[in-house]
Amino acid sequence: MSTVSNTSDTNYQLPLSEADQTALRPALLHELGALPFRPGAPISRSLWVIFIGEWGVWTHATLPVDDRLDLPDEENITGLCDLVGIHIRPPGCHDNEKAMIVLRRPGPAELSKADAHIFSLVRQAAAGRRPRLGCSTWWGRREYGR
Repeated sequence: MSTVSNTSDTNYQLPLSEADQTALRPALLHELGALPFRPGAPISRSLWVIFIGEWGVWTHATLPVDDRLDLPDEENITGLCDLVGIHIRPPGCHDNEKAMIVLRRPGPAELSKADAHIFSLVRQAAAGRRPRLGCSTWWGRREYGR
């Protein structure tokens, strides 16, 4: 996921146009969904901070959440969401880049109460940071492993 060439079967030319950056979002989600979950792994739910810009796509952070699908531990998830908020602001996110926040977990594709709670906390954490012109966040996306 650190290079554009690994993102999908489509070839993209650098610098990426706005249309290419937009097209990469679902391709990235598809790629994340294709990653397997190891049986018995201590962590199965994670938050991914991925940047998309004219010079490519890269995973800035992968934060382990827990091994549950219900509501997470409040103190733990609040701290992780604050960390996500830090990562999507300068100097981590540069001008004209978009930060895509992905909640990856096994299970059905329906948005659960726990998913909605986690996204709410991520939005609150990001809102507490001073936005920088040109740096935006793509919200509300989630991905489920197979």
